[in-house]
Amino acid sequence: MAKRQITGQGEVKSPEPMKSVERQFAEAIQYMLDQMQKRWRSQALGGLQKSTVEKFTDAQTGNFAKVYLAVAGKVRRKLLKQFDDDRLEELAKKFTGKVDRRNREEFYKRVESNIGISRKELEATEGLTYQINAYSLETFQWIKKLRDETLQGWTSQTLRLMAEGKGLPEILSQFDDMVEKRKGHAKMVARTQISTFNSLVSKARAQNLGIEKAIWVTAKDERVRGNPSGKYPNAKPSHHWADGKEFVLSEGLTFPSGKTLLPGVDYACRCTYRMIIPSADEE
Repeated sequence: MAKRQITGQGEVKSPEPMKSVERQFAEAIQYMLDQMQKRWRSQALGGLQKSTVEKFTDAQTGNFAKVYLAVAGKVRRKLLKQFDDDRLEELAKKFTGKVDRRNREEFYKRVESNIGISRKELEATEGLTYQINAYSLETFQWIKKLRDETLQGWTSQTLRLMAEGKGLPEILSQFDDMVEKRKGHAKMVARTQISTFNSLVSKARAQNLGIEKAIWVTAKDERVRGNPSGKYPNAKPSHHWADGKEFVLSEGLTFPSGKTLLPGVDYACRCTYRMIIPSADEE
């Protein structure tokens, strides 16, 4: 569909990400990791007896790597079946679909009064299905990567500890620590994925209407990165510096460091932007 060239006046704030969906998606990812770690701990690690691990410290006893990898491979296959690609893709569609529906409704609700075209007409003639599906697919690819890298990390970490002659209690303890760190990281990145999707579909809708420029808007509180009086005064890139800066949507805002970002796509970023509606004089 050809880009629609609208005109109007003023600025319109892009729709904020849905905090409830960010939280629900993070909980869904943590549930997946919980189920994976329970099965791995009970079947891959729980099946190892103390005497077995002790034998693994002696290279003359046998090929401990081959033994362990066989056990880990069996559990891995079970988990890949439980959390297969189809299930993960449906998970991504479920949550990005919620964000997309709310974004579409809110986006056109906000711009209709500025451009003189009804929300219903704008929604009906949008034509961005393929582009938005591609953004949803990116979220699926992230979940898939998280699943695969987690399983690989558990395999290699345990194998390394066994090669160093660590006992079963230490192997289990370090596994539990690794799981908690992974879950904490996944929670934050999961929320960032939803925020990123929301920002990208807003950008797609804006550009589809011929809106090319925007202004960076922070949350304006003590948690804003780079805020001299906030919690993270030395954070780079400084989102505090970016507040109020105009940028081209197709390019993003370039920071002094040379890094280019779109609001809402940086790790745990809460920023949004105000879209600049082109006037008739600019056409």
